[in-house]
Amino acid sequence: MKNKFRIFGALLFGAVVMGGLLFTACSKDDDDNDNGKVDPSTIATANLVAYMPFDDNALETIGNITPSQQPNVTYVVGRRGKAYQGASGAYLRYNLPDNSKLKTLKSYTVAMWIKSPKVDGTPVPKVIEIGKSDDLFWGNLTIMIERLTDPGADSLFFKLHFKKVGVPWEGQWIEAKKSIFQVNKWMHLVFQYDATTSKFMIYKDGVKVEFPEAVENRYANDQQEPLGDLNFVNADVLNIGAWRPKTDSQATDEWMGWFMGNLDELRVYDKALSATEVKALYDAEVSQITE
Repeated sequence: MKNKFRIFGALLFGAVVMGGLLFTACSKDDDDNDNGKVDPSTIATANLVAYMPFDDNALETIGNITPSQQPNVTYVVGRRGKAYQGASGAYLRYNLPDNSKLKTLKSYTVAMWIKSPKVDGTPVPKVIEIGKSDDLFWGNLTIMIERLTDPGADSLFFKLHFKKVGVPWEGQWIEAKKSIFQVNKWMHLVFQYDATTSKFMIYKDGVKVEFPEAVENRYANDQQEPLGDLNFVNADVLNIGAWRPKTDSQATDEWMGWFMGNLDELRVYDKALSATEVKALYDAEVSQITE
């Protein structure tokens, strides 16, 4: 009888152990079925209004918009699959449909992987623009890389410009010059403006870049009234890689240059992402790196 109990106990113990092992194995499989990868498009999904993965084509996947013009554009190995390769005379132009949320941004976040050569004595390249039909130079929102004034510097100098109806001057300028903006190295950059606080911020690789308060705060006039909601007007195109006067009116101004670097995983949101969301987006992007 004792032997029967011993045998039963051993069988029961084995079943519990095996069951535990089986349960643990299944749980591990369930938790790690993507090998630690996170889809970046699951971050702030409701606010993602444009996304260009540049995976061997230029389709904007949220609005399903194919560029109306894409001369000389090629694709190279990027951070995730392929990436946009800039060149002289290369650009993408998207005609925005009437219902595009890019036309009505009050706040914004523009996130991208970017790698660019140094810009010093060469013309100023425009990276991205939400265009304005009656202002081919600056549009509604422009991100460019300005010339470095210090010939010894080895970094990138970003400059942004965005407009709001009623502002008593041409627009809001942001100058972002930091040694951490590295030349010819992939960086994940996030540019954002928050209408609720009238603050502009930049994140590099998931971390907020510190600037003086005068750079972060955007005001509508000399009385220091907050800028508040943006109000784009006559927004009609999204341009990547080119100044619109060069593509629309064959301007020959020497200072207007083509973007010669690489872009990958370009996303636009209709709000300023929180710091937590920016970090989550960066971590998700890193989990997808394939190069």
